[in-house]
Amino acid sequence: MTKRIDKELLRKRAEHNDGELSTLKEITLHQYDIEKIESLDRYCKDLEILFLQNNQISKIENLHKLKKLKYLQLALNNIRKLENLEGCESLEKLDLTVNFIEDPLDVESLKGNLMLRELFLVGNPCARKEGYRDFVITALPQLTALDARDITKSERIIAAQVYDELRERFVRERPTSSDSAEGISVDASPSEERTVETEVPSESVEDELEKKRWHFQNEPLPHTPSTRLESARELAALNGEKEPSRPSEKVIREMNEPARGPDGRVLQRNQGKWPFRFETTKDLIVLHVELSKFLDSSLIDIDVHPTYIRILAKGKLLQLVLEEPVQTGNVLCERSRLTGELAVTMVKASVGKENVDVTDMRRRDRRASEQEHKRLERAQHREATSKPLQLTGPVDIRNIVSNGGKCERPSPNGILEVKLGSTKPPEIPDDFVDDPDVPPLC
Repeated sequence: MTKRIDKELLRKRAEHNDGELSTLKEITLHQYDIEKIESLDRYCKDLEILFLQNNQISKIENLHKLKKLKYLQLALNNIRKLENLEGCESLEKLDLTVNFIEDPLDVESLKGNLMLRELFLVGNPCARKEGYRDFVITALPQLTALDARDITKSERIIAAQVYDELRERFVRERPTSSDSAEGISVDASPSEERTVETEVPSESVEDELEKKRWHFQNEPLPHTPSTRLESARELAALNGEKEPSRPSEKVIREMNEPARGPDGRVLQRNQGKWPFRFETTKDLIVLHVELSKFLDSSLIDIDVHPTYIRILAKGKLLQLVLEEPVQTGNVLCERSRLTGELAVTMVKASVGKENVDVTDMRRRDRRASEQEHKRLERAQHREATSKPLQLTGPVDIRNIVSNGGKCERPSPNGILEVKLGSTKPPEIPDDFVDDPDVPPLC
């Protein structure tokens, strides 16, 4: 079966954005044999770049809410009409290479897309009509390039002179609905003729599948939307493509039944080898598990029991025994968006159940922990600043400053030595020559 655009597929293709759909800017959904554009206007309203090439899409739809969309790639699909893009106000580049658009007049629906600069229609039936380029250049004056060729000023002048004549001719040649629908229906079921050809005396299921595969690979077919769609469905059936399967019975049984030892006690397991730690306070037990930040939260199941906790992530089990009994109906599960760490907060059974809210308790504990951390920092700072200078041995205050307060500097290469704090005039070397041509230093 072909794929549908649903939340699961979008999250899978949004791994570069940590699976977050509301802030997603770019997504690639090519080569999935998608038949319909859907769900994007509901989950990904901030999309700027959308790749949908090499699918089985027959209609442009459900894109009117993507106000920030700049680049739409729809090459190699079954699209027959250019429509429903008026709401894409920011659209700058549209690629419809190798589709089935027949009517050049369809481009007039893009007049309202004032930001559109590049358009690709090469490989469509309309691009083979005489005068197609001149008509599109004049109908969409905002374009700067058509079919990867820049539009020059001279082209615009020539195209404007023949625009009215071309438009009248295209209106007369516009195909009727019956003509355009003939042999191109994209909802057609597999043809009876091919079904008859593939039916053979069934010696076995394997032989029948091999016969179908041979016909599929060797029979020539016309290039139409219906045959493309039919071929994609047959290929998916031959490849044994299935819908995403549910968890196996073994996984479900492991989730529902805790692992126990011969004596009946609950065992600890960590099949995913995830690092974990417990944080215990007066009223709470918090379990921190370092999961991958790319792991979708929908794939995590948590089951809290009075004396143990079970976490199942992508079929791998983490089962831990708790130090104290907890309340199973008062649990808070949190996930870090930055690191993916999972925090499960449980209230101890010894705490009264009246007016107990685990969220408020967790918030108070965090506030108290932050205050304690700040108090320790202040105490360390006071201790460091108020600590007296430790002196070892006797101190001669007369020799704290050596040489009577004079700071001597070395005088290499016979340079005049100056002693700071000295009242004596500097000594002049014997080999000093007073050259009148040399300017004074100051």
